[in-house]
Amino acid sequence: MMIRLQSAGREDLHILAEMNKQLIEDESSSNPMGKQELEERMREFFENNWGMDLIMKEDTIIGYALYQYQEDSFHREEKQVYLRQYFIRREYRNMGCGIAGIKLLRKTRFEDVRRIELDVLEKNPEGKRFWDRAGFRAYYTNMRLENS
Repeated sequence: MMIRLQSAGREDLHILAEMNKQLIEDESSSNPMGKQELEERMREFFENNWGMDLIMKEDTIIGYALYQYQEDSFHREEKQVYLRQYFIRREYRNMGCGIAGIKLLRKTRFEDVRRIELDVLEKNPEGKRFWDRAGFRAYYTNMRLENS
């Protein structure tokens, strides 16, 4: 699987917002934001030095990753990364692109981090299965009670 990473720029914010909207739908998130709001949020991530990579197959954008390097709270000398969003377009799923993208991120962007953390919504069993195949394991459960 020949894929590559390309750093995203301001000119990519609209396509990142479009893919983020699909991610929200796919994971059954309660996020109500529309594409314009998502583009503004992506702009804020960009301006706050989050890492943003487009996942490319030849010259086609097939997905993206949004992440932030953080200090490990127990081992301050070690870095970790929070992978906030990871998305592969629907038509490129179940072809090895998602796992290949994670391997590429680990090899090129996350090679000197001790830990990669991410969140998966309970309402997203397909996402849980993907992350399990990628080698991730549940560490804690975040629980919520919403008042009506």
